[in-house]
Amino acid sequence: MSNTLTKDLAGSAIVPSHSVKEPDQARYRSKFGGLWPDLINGREIVKAKLDQGVISPVEAQRLHHWITKGYVIIENAVPHDVIDRVLNDTELAWKGHYPSMFVEHFVNGQMMFSPARPELRMALGKLLDIYSVSQAAREAVFAQPIRRFLELIFQEPSLAFQSLSFMAGSGQPIHQDTAYVVVSSPMQFAASWIALEDIQPNTGELEYYEGSHELEEYLFEGKYKSMPPGYPNHARYLGSLHEKAARMGLERKKFRPKKGDALIWSADLAHGGSKDRDPDTSRLSLVTHYCPSRLEPGYFRSGRHSAKLSHDKDSFYAYAIHQ
Repeated sequence: MSNTLTKDLAGSAIVPSHSVKEPDQARYRSKFGGLWPDLINGREIVKAKLDQGVISPVEAQRLHHWITKGYVIIENAVPHDVIDRVLNDTELAWKGHYPSMFVEHFVNGQMMFSPARPELRMALGKLLDIYSVSQAAREAVFAQPIRRFLELIFQEPSLAFQSLSFMAGSGQPIHQDTAYVVVSSPMQFAASWIALEDIQPNTGELEYYEGSHELEEYLFEGKYKSMPPGYPNHARYLGSLHEKAARMGLERKKFRPKKGDALIWSADLAHGGSKDRDPDTSRLSLVTHYCPSRLEPGYFRSGRHSAKLSHDKDSFYAYAIHQ
């Protein structure tokens, strides 16, 4: 890894942080590498960037929080008028207005991909890749505060490669995205969770173990970062996250943001959907996975997909094509 690169405060150029001495052999907490904040001297790099004036004090605080806790919360990240347009486009999608829109849901324990239709709205299903048809969704997932933080941790243009729209709490067990979200460099991605309404208690809130990105790695079959198809010990993997978090004394938190707030988390943060949910309540949210644009999502090798499409000069998006 060469001298650390970062964008200046205006975002107009990439400049080297020459005073930052990175290890001759880059050392990460994961055997699979990671982003520069995952380096053992990540905190020193943040200080050098701040001292050189290439990041602001607020950005330095966010980067330190990312390094120590595994996530950041950005209040008012997405304007309300953009969210209202996203909700309008999402409603059209659920009504079948966009034939290309699919829902991931389960039938008798089996994962299914079905064309979006009204009866799947509250079936704990995930509407996939709304940004593929919605300009408003693209504006939301690349809202300036979110995009800026992605620039800071990626140090290059970002690629949004999957979004999940939720009408209600998912109830998904605590997990790490690296088990299921496959990228050509396993640890080089991040996710955002955007609140599309004020999130209330008992709505199946997003929950996470603070600092769990530093849990001892679980290697599938002793060598893989992602879960192989048909892996027989899925429950054991999920249980291990709670056991390791308990040993480390990590706090389990629930995210109750206001409309427009965003939480961005690192690839290994253990998170899920709370089981505490009133079935008549909504939890309108939009989740997006991102990686540096030079990398490739796993579905690029295993299925049909769009090209890497330009949102603007510094951000791109792609999506899987379902039939």
